[in-house]
Amino acid sequence: MRIFNKIIVFFYTLIFSLIGACLIFIALHLAGIYDLSLIFNHVLGYSNLHWVVFLSGVLLILVSLSLAGISYNKFQAEKTIGYATGSGQVLVSLGAIEDFIRRLTQHLPDVKELRSEVIVSRKGIEIESRVVLWATSSIPEITEKIQNIIKGQVQELLSGIEKPILVNVHVVKIAQKETGKSKKDEIPFLR
Repeated sequence: MRIFNKIIVFFYTLIFSLIGACLIFIALHLAGIYDLSLIFNHVLGYSNLHWVVFLSGVLLILVSLSLAGISYNKFQAEKTIGYATGSGQVLVSLGAIEDFIRRLTQHLPDVKELRSEVIVSRKGIEIESRVVLWATSSIPEITEKIQNIIKGQVQELLSGIEKPILVNVHVVKIAQKETGKSKKDEIPFLR
């Protein structure tokens, strides 16, 4: 598959370079209609050269269609994770797993906010969690607790999937708890 990707990259680089060069020639008035017609006549003048151009065009169309299909399938595959059961296939949305993780950690008193992104790769399921902690919490203890909770619950949730789960926690902010009453908590005076 990697060779196919290299061929696709080569063709697209070649095509876009040729299109870019043509646009530069047109913009600088270096190529006119007469010059392009000479190239077309030269190609059509050789008996086998027009077949090479024809087959190159067909090949480029096939490569473009296959690349579009591969990209679409990969895009769909990245948004879900699935496994087969005796009754059929089960697909789980990665967004559903991210929402499950957010709800799972809402009850932790040391966590102000947690957002996760689930990435499925050949290595396994990787969960990137961005956490905002309260200043009173111990960072090593709470991050280890978060990792254990997330890993354990996601493994239990996805028990039919054999991929290893890796949980990365990034503490992005440490917030201070407000000690005084805010304006929302105050009761306005009745007149």
